[in-house]
Amino acid sequence: MDLKQVPLFRDLAYQDLEAIGQEAWARQLKRGEMLFLEGEPVHALFVVEKGLIKVYKLDPEGRKQVVLHLEGPGRVLAEVALFLDRPTYPASAEALEESQVLVIPKERFFQLVEARPPLARALIRYLARRQGQLLHLLDRLVFHEVRERLGEYLLERLQQEGQGFTLPTNPELAALLGTIPEAVSRNLGQLYRQGLIRLKGRQVEIPDPQALADLIK
Repeated sequence: MDLKQVPLFRDLAYQDLEAIGQEAWARQLKRGEMLFLEGEPVHALFVVEKGLIKVYKLDPEGRKQVVLHLEGPGRVLAEVALFLDRPTYPASAEALEESQVLVIPKERFFQLVEARPPLARALIRYLARRQGQLLHLLDRLVFHEVRERLGEYLLERLQQEGQGFTLPTNPELAALLGTIPEAVSRNLGQLYRQGLIRLKGRQVEIPDPQALADLIK
């Protein structure tokens, strides 16, 4: 994988990227296979090379899943957990499809951060962007209607992955959007009937992204 395509590493020089690549190894995941479990000690930083990883928590009874986010190629997992006072994973991660991740061992990553100031600065910038995204998500959950949240999500996925991206299940999507599966189904149907999206199974195309953006303003 070209580490330049990973937002965390995008601005790094070749020698820094090479040093990271030398410490990383690839791990294959089958659909449904766990990458890590909530409460386990943090042992690595993960970069998704291909596939889709679901990050979720269970309710206190250990039954209902609350999906926190989905991460595709180029996205990083466990970057915050590395720096917790008690470094355990605060959520679980599972492959939604056949996937591959780069594994960078925790101690080696810490050594790289300490030895390479550009990597430390890149990490700070990345964590600041992530905080901004979380604040945006909070604003969206509090102030925006389901249709607006769904439209923003679809446009974000289009920007990240291009046409023909695959949707998670309606319950997973509802958890991401802070609503219920019935509302997701209803709003997807409305967008489909309006011609703003095309659906083939769970694959989505957006023929006119600007029209969808105008609808949710």
